[in-house]
Amino acid sequence: MYLARAGWKVQVFERRPEPGPANTSRQRSWVLAMYPRGIRPVNEVAQVPLLAERAYKGLVIKPAKPDSKSIVLERSGVLMDRTLLATSLLDAARAQYSGRVSFTFNAGLSSVDFQAKTAVFASDASAATFVNAEAAGKQLVGAAAATAAAGGSSSGAAGAVAVASGLPQPQPQPQQQYSASYDLLVGADGSSSALRSLLEAAMPGQFQTEVLSPGTGCYKSVYGLPSVPEVEAWNPDNNTPPEKRVQGEFFIFLSGGTKGMMSMCRDIDGNYCGYMAGTQQLFAELKTREDYMAVLPQAAPQLPAAWLPLIADRMMEAPVSTFPTMRSLSRFWAPGGVVLVGDAAHTVTPALGQGLNSALQDCEMLAAELAAAPSLDAGGIDAAIRNFSETRAPEVRALQELELLQSAALSPLNWSTEPGRWLTVLLRKWILFHYSGLALLGTVAATAMAANAAKKRREGKEAPAVSRTDRLAEQVEGTYVRNPPMYELLKAHMNYRDMLLRVRGMAALGSAGTFALLYGLFSGAASLASRALGA
Repeated sequence: MYLARAGWKVQVFERRPEPGPANTSRQRSWVLAMYPRGIRPVNEVAQVPLLAERAYKGLVIKPAKPDSKSIVLERSGVLMDRTLLATSLLDAARAQYSGRVSFTFNAGLSSVDFQAKTAVFASDASAATFVNAEAAGKQLVGAAAATAAAGGSSSGAAGAVAVASGLPQPQPQPQQQYSASYDLLVGADGSSSALRSLLEAAMPGQFQTEVLSPGTGCYKSVYGLPSVPEVEAWNPDNNTPPEKRVQGEFFIFLSGGTKGMMSMCRDIDGNYCGYMAGTQQLFAELKTREDYMAVLPQAAPQLPAAWLPLIADRMMEAPVSTFPTMRSLSRFWAPGGVVLVGDAAHTVTPALGQGLNSALQDCEMLAAELAAAPSLDAGGIDAAIRNFSETRAPEVRALQELELLQSAALSPLNWSTEPGRWLTVLLRKWILFHYSGLALLGTVAATAMAANAAKKRREGKEAPAVSRTDRLAEQVEGTYVRNPPMYELLKAHMNYRDMLLRVRGMAALGSAGTFALLYGLFSGAASLASRALGA
């Protein structure tokens, strides 16, 4: 949509069927958190009403004990089901850029002739998307597997694009194949990118990925769970009259599970949706409805009895999905106008909720580089996508390291692995522990100051709350935690490299404090021992 707005003629090819209520399964989906980093690129080019309607009010940590108060972590952003997001973006693209953007579904990338600049798409191939454009009479084509891809035009070419009746279109071939020439090929075809595989085959060693973290965790999604009083009580503002509540929804983590974990959220239709995550072994052992009925209370003791048979039935039908393997790629572009974005370029995990957000930011940055290019001939396009790759690759590598730090905190040390691996995990645990220790001081201070301000407002010593966050804090029953660790990243106040530098710097400061404390303890103990021996 960025490039369509700039005058590019865009065509998108997608391996999957067109998403929609009638033909799209949500069994492999879960609610995604969109933060300002990802919302900004969408709002820049599209009007998506759901972004205003599905505000993310907070992450609720619901204790297993019935009478325990919840802890609510401050959040800003939007809770969005990926199917709803895809259909919303499709609707926006068709409504706002109908003359410049078109879509072809059930057509994935099959092969690419990088010398001839020709891409072939087929209904039985792996995923990819295709784009073409015309600039000053020159054909520009690209490919991707997201909901959009991009070609380019010079600053005066929009009219030429709009009237280009002779623009080459994908031509049906035997076995439902489509072929097209391109000047720009944008691969947004996911963690198992077909375009990335074709690049690796054509340019050995240049597009080989490094596995940073294997995708060993699994999950099953569940939708359509009816609202019941016990579940409504999970929402910490449930005692506030509906007309006075801050608009939006909470994402609820059901803590205290001994087998797997579960999270829930109120869906757009008023029912609830969620997912259960666990190991491959756990899901392999769940073969019958009775198996699920037995394990669900162990995964989430808070689940109401009325939900157990419903969840068991739905999970019996749902496929097991695997969390993605985190992969690192040193470069995202290839000469000849080929570039990768999103998971095709840098796979991440759900640990920090940055997969979707970083992919949307990729689109924003790629479009900016192309818009800034002095010319959009072959050399100009290559220079733009090279600049994008060289700027973006270190950023997303920093994001991956932040996710590895976050994951290490929850990972047990496996002493049976080679020493280098468990030492790396131990070091990451040390870094995150000391960063979190110092960051929590700021969190406690911010939370205490907000609580004191709320008390003054209740006593009439200050004006009523105006900000959304202050109003929400007054409605929440439980502890509302302001500015939790890593929140600067979620608010998009810091880029990934700066955030990683901050984490390491605070960890170094915390480590110095730990060593100073240990030195003082050992010195004191040695002094006492010396006195005792001297006596």
